Amino acid sequence: MSAWVDQQSYFGPDRRRQRGGLRMRDRRSDNLAGRPPCLRTALRQLRLRVIDAYGPSGMNAFIQRTQGVIVLAEQHREAEVVRMLSSMSAQLGRAGNRDARQSIYQYLDRVAEKING
Repeated sequence: MSAWVDQQSYFGPDRRRQRGGLRMRDRRSDNLAGRPPCLRTALRQLRLRVIDAYGPSGMNAFIQRTQGVIVLAEQHREAEVVRMLSSMSAQLGRAGNRDARQSIYQYLDRVAEKING
């Protein structure tokens, strides 16, 4: 598995290593990449961020985080989890300004059941 970045503004694989080194005008001076978390940990961390998934900026940040967890699930070959999270992400993108946090919790409960069951 590739190196992983876990920051407030980005959660996912280290994109700098895919193109043979640093990109032009790369603003990161510190290497924040490390080992990717296990999928269960990433899902627990995603659940902790549901509280901030309100309003346009909060929802966008949550969707971005969800996309990172989807990449991690793909790396773990968890096709059903990828499908479920992708579906949730698409629905959240269409949620507009409504508060979808309760439905997010319910969706994540179903994902956790899939992994644990």
